[in-house]
Amino acid sequence: MGGGLSAYAGAYSTGLDRPQQVPLTWGVTARLNLSLYGLQIPFSVTFSERERSFRQPFNQYGASPRYKWVRLHLGYRTMHFSQLTMTGQNFLGGGVELTPGKFRFEAMYGRLRREVYADSSNTFSVDPAFERWAWAVKAGVGTEASHVELIALRAWDRYDPIKEANTDHGKVQPEENAVLGIDIAQVFWKRLRLQVDAAVSLHNVGVTPQERTEGLVDLSRNYDSFLFNVDPITRIGTAAKAGLSYSMRGLTLSVNYDRMDPFFRTLGCYYMLSDVENFRGTAGIGLFKQKVRIQATLGRQHNDLGHTAVQRNVRTIGSGSISYNSGRVATVTLDVSNFQTDYRSAFLAAQTDSFFVSQVARSIGLTNSIRIGKGKGALSHTADLSIGLQDFADNGSAQGTGSNSKNASVGYRYQNKHRHLSWGVRWTGSKFSSYGAERTKLGFSANVRKGLLADRLGISLRLGLYDNRAPNGVHGLSETISVAVEQKVARIHQLGFSVNYNGRSDLGSFASAQYQLRAQVTYSVSFQTAPDRTKTKGQ
Repeated sequence: MGGGLSAYAGAYSTGLDRPQQVPLTWGVTARLNLSLYGLQIPFSVTFSERERSFRQPFNQYGASPRYKWVRLHLGYRTMHFSQLTMTGQNFLGGGVELTPGKFRFEAMYGRLRREVYADSSNTFSVDPAFERWAWAVKAGVGTEASHVELIALRAWDRYDPIKEANTDHGKVQPEENAVLGIDIAQVFWKRLRLQVDAAVSLHNVGVTPQERTEGLVDLSRNYDSFLFNVDPITRIGTAAKAGLSYSMRGLTLSVNYDRMDPFFRTLGCYYMLSDVENFRGTAGIGLFKQKVRIQATLGRQHNDLGHTAVQRNVRTIGSGSISYNSGRVATVTLDVSNFQTDYRSAFLAAQTDSFFVSQVARSIGLTNSIRIGKGKGALSHTADLSIGLQDFADNGSAQGTGSNSKNASVGYRYQNKHRHLSWGVRWTGSKFSSYGAERTKLGFSANVRKGLLADRLGISLRLGLYDNRAPNGVHGLSETISVAVEQKVARIHQLGFSVNYNGRSDLGSFASAQYQLRAQVTYSVSFQTAPDRTKTKGQ
């Protein structure tokens, strides 16, 4: 048996006109894992005061018991089917995974999100949403490295016609979605790997049409039916991700292709790009026993795959890096990138509104670190330096447009494990210029941690002070202060207390300073038991 529990309670105060948090917050998370003759039964429960805001189901509970090649998912869980069908979605329901030998099978059914009504009176209101449900199935053969799998996803929004007529959801429309995908991975000669992920989707937005066309659509007349409703408003889209890579003795070569139709849509992912096509190639090599690594990438991206967009753009992407790692003392990395984007009006052929814009973004970054240690790492000194330059030019607009930024950072850190002491300082500076305006930021930060009572009591302090300047005479300071105390009690308990202050003041006026103050108390306990194998049979 193993697991743990953690709880926190916090207070918040601010001088901002729009507070970013509620005055009081609390939350509890518990986990428990039981292991009995090879049967794994993990449980998890989460409760929080944020449940009242209905942003997401903060109060969560679930378990994923497992025995040999059988695994169940109960409660709030996540499952991965493929990148183009369902992945990363948190659902409330049930699921199963079966992996006997090379056979692979997964299935789930549950609620993806809860219903949220429009509420303009709530300060922390979020966008309204319909209650969304889904089921997904995956079947295939092979291993994690080489396999062929078929995936099907069906998702739909449940809605009440009366509430829809009363616009309780604002301008949000219900959706329904069906996706069929295939995931292929294959390794050839232990060095060449092929990865293909493709899918086709059907997507409806809006309430059920009163009349349907003849044929397949007559199989179902309900908006949330098991079979998808093919209507005149149904949008069909395709998507594909493919990659081919080769590696041998420090040499790596890869080519990748991505294509997402503008009408492709899956409700099994929180976010996905659409209307884009990518080609890119990467080459890398390691020299001098892999201490020096050189890598370069070149790609091309464009949109308007359906030739319906008002604006079309093409991006040329190039980047390269060279790094050196001595193993223990020094590391140096140089990164260079160049991104060019060409915009062209879709009305150029009609000669109604023709324009052509070319934008170029360039960046150069240099980072290096030197570490000197003694006593097998018990005492160490680390110094690092980083410099970055970024430039953006809009060649198609008026002269002088674009932006430029420069930043630099220097830091030092001392650590002594025997004394349980560590501290560090850092200086940072940055300058940003855009359309004739400039902003400069200079400042430093310092932090220290000291462990007492054989490091069972830890005290941490962090300070930061930054000077912000603008050409129009605006001169302000921003400061950060944080204090944290951690105490270990017995072997499994830990208490914590922290206070964080963020302040901002304008030195050019007598306006009151803006601040945010947070205080939080935490408690956690973790345990792991094992069978007592020292007892004799008679005991």
